[in-house]
Amino acid sequence: MTTDTNTDSTETARTTLLVTVDSLRADRFDEMERTRDYLETCHPRAFATSTATLGSFPAIIGGEYATGDGLGRATNVASRFDCRRIGITTNHLLSAEYGYADAFDSFTSPKGGGETLKEKGAVLLDRGTLAYRVASWGWNRYQALLSRFVDLEKSFRPADDVIDQFLGEIEGRGEWFGWLHFMEPHHPYDPDGADVSRAEAQRVTRRVLSGRGSAADEDLVRDLYRREVAELDRKLARLWEAIPDDTRVVFCADHGELLGEDSLWGHPGEMRPELLNVPFGTRNAPDLSEVVSLLDVPTILSGSEHGLGTLEREVAFAAYGTNKAAMNAEHLATTDGTVQLSDGEPATDPELERRLERFDPEYVVKEDALQEDLEDLGYA
Repeated sequence: MTTDTNTDSTETARTTLLVTVDSLRADRFDEMERTRDYLETCHPRAFATSTATLGSFPAIIGGEYATGDGLGRATNVASRFDCRRIGITTNHLLSAEYGYADAFDSFTSPKGGGETLKEKGAVLLDRGTLAYRVASWGWNRYQALLSRFVDLEKSFRPADDVIDQFLGEIEGRGEWFGWLHFMEPHHPYDPDGADVSRAEAQRVTRRVLSGRGSAADEDLVRDLYRREVAELDRKLARLWEAIPDDTRVVFCADHGELLGEDSLWGHPGEMRPELLNVPFGTRNAPDLSEVVSLLDVPTILSGSEHGLGTLEREVAFAAYGTNKAAMNAEHLATTDGTVQLSDGEPATDPELERRLERFDPEYVVKEDALQEDLEDLGYA
């Protein structure tokens, strides 16, 4: 869905809201009917800069490619707004330790940097090593045992809590900038109202993501993911109704999610359309070209160029470690070849392939940096 807006790209709105969602697939955005109805424009050719939180959010918030050290100093788009600035995140990688609190008057996030056993493991262990596999097994066994004796809560802070806090903070204010990050539908998928208990939902998700699930388990996990998306959409409806109608809004995911394609699950560092093509919608925002990168989010929010962002883009780039990709409106090119975005079939695009060759991801995401895939030691 695309519509035109008459918003002046140099104009700054009195109220501006960025809503980011972890691990939301572009092909499941159609199921978020309330959110799509609220947004004026949806951009089907929007692309992440990475397949992990650490690689995507320096672009979303700073308009820059990631270095592996979090958000670059003095790049936070919140600094462009001369009003009350409120940030609420639900991912510990989006915390003050990684520079995301800078320029916000009020900032709330989970604690990060290794305060818990799970987080210490995420910092210290390299994915794929024997130590990592042993720790993953131990964490899964601990979670399974715990779930037999206590009622588990949702894996991450639920959307209702985030929305309640935000609406309380903007009450009575005529001008504000807000950033809300939601973890639904990040794994483990444990939506409300599922046909299984929350504990079982978490167990089966971890089982499938570690490669030990049955075909029935995999079908259940896909259904749990679908329910997470629908649940978030229902909860967001209250947010859309509560904010001023002329609020400038950007809605996007940081990356997608694999649900069994080629036996892959979650969001590993594969340069695939399911991970790089992300949901993206705007309201009361400047007109954009057909191709959008997450690098462009700060420029859209502030109404003027910020970092590497632009309102007129032809090619977007992504990287994860040494893997890299280039995307235009029709194709995705990687070192493994070029495919059509419409159906994944092989294609050729010499100009895009030349652009990919010239793109140097060395500075984008380092393999030895803390990565989102290690956030929970139960992930595979």
